[in-house]
Amino acid sequence: MKIRSHPRAPRGFTLVELLVVISIIVVLAALSFGAAQVAIKKGNTLKSKTDATSLATAFEQYYQEYSKLPTLTGGMEEIRTEGEAGIELLEILLGKEDDTGTMQNPRKIPFLSVGTGKTKNKGGLIYSRNGGQIEGLYDAWGNAYFVKLDVDYEDEILDPLTQGNIVRDKKIIVYSYGADEKLGGGDDVKTW
Repeated sequence: MKIRSHPRAPRGFTLVELLVVISIIVVLAALSFGAAQVAIKKGNTLKSKTDATSLATAFEQYYQEYSKLPTLTGGMEEIRTEGEAGIELLEILLGKEDDTGTMQNPRKIPFLSVGTGKTKNKGGLIYSRNGGQIEGLYDAWGNAYFVKLDVDYEDEILDPLTQGNIVRDKKIIVYSYGADEKLGGGDDVKTW
């Protein structure tokens, strides 16, 4: 007697198989998300470091051209790259000062070359939407940079990030507290 086998209906995935596949996908997604976050953090740090270095280089070039540092309103030795003094500083380094008899960059040389940004939170050189006026220069986390000048021309600046240290052989230093906006934490951006 011959037994005929009936063709079986195609069998689907079991619940366990589906759960294993979903678990693998979740683990892979979590790993790639972590790697993406690390890459974004490194990119933001690099962009901020590049802009800070460009600002410090602009000061050095200004000094080589005019044999002095820009004199800011109030004679401050530390400013931020926003607000009245910060905008005045950026205009000098960009060669965009108003034509007056007291211009500090009379040759209108653009010493500073940094990328522009659309919003303060993404960083870069930010201009106002309506008038094209400079609003400030910001790091990748939306914070203005700190600029500390050697106004005494002693080639020594007190290190603002490490108590008691002195930064030598610099006329200017630029720094940012990084993503956490706090001193320390290992994410500070500095040019020395």
